[in-house]
Amino acid sequence: MKLLLIISIIFLIQLISFAHGGKDHKKEKAVKQDTLTIVGKDTIAINGIYKNLVKKIVDPDTLKEKPMKLDPSEQVFEHLHNKLVHFPIALGVFAFLLTLINFKWKNFDSAILISILIALLFAIGAFITGKSQSEPFIDTAKEWVVELHQAFGLSVLLSFFVWSIFLIIDKLRKYAWIVGLIAFILILTAGFLGGVIAH
Repeated sequence: MKLLLIISIIFLIQLISFAHGGKDHKKEKAVKQDTLTIVGKDTIAINGIYKNLVKKIVDPDTLKEKPMKLDPSEQVFEHLHNKLVHFPIALGVFAFLLTLINFKWKNFDSAILISILIALLFAIGAFITGKSQSEPFIDTAKEWVVELHQAFGLSVLLSFFVWSIFLIIDKLRKYAWIVGLIAFILILTAGFLGGVIAH
């Protein structure tokens, strides 16, 4: 049992440490490309403004990116998958950790079941919203990663369902930890792929 716990912790640490590929979590500032109008090897316009007027018109303050305006009433439902997906991840990992602790102290059966049922509900919502958010990735380089992420997301959802059945039926309860381990690995894999897509 200790060996299983140590292997799980090492696997989790490795997955977390490589989730962003060594890149910072912060988004890079988008730099707008200048458009040049060139006639006979001479630049006559930059961003649609004649070259001789650019020096007079361009004000450094106009080049600065304006701060984002936050309107919660509009943005609460924007990118809903990104908001919902953290709940099944956290609850699934929490339930698996409780499952490991439950080997020694048999006090957590109901907490594990409740966590998995709530995670299942959030996983359904995350899957539905994720499907609707996948459209911008069609015909892009990340399309195959999105499809793989969807497959693992559906697998997580199904593993939560099976895990809850194993926890409810007395004859299957002693094998529920195996389904929990499978769900844990699927959660880590789907989360890793989601991080690749987002960054």
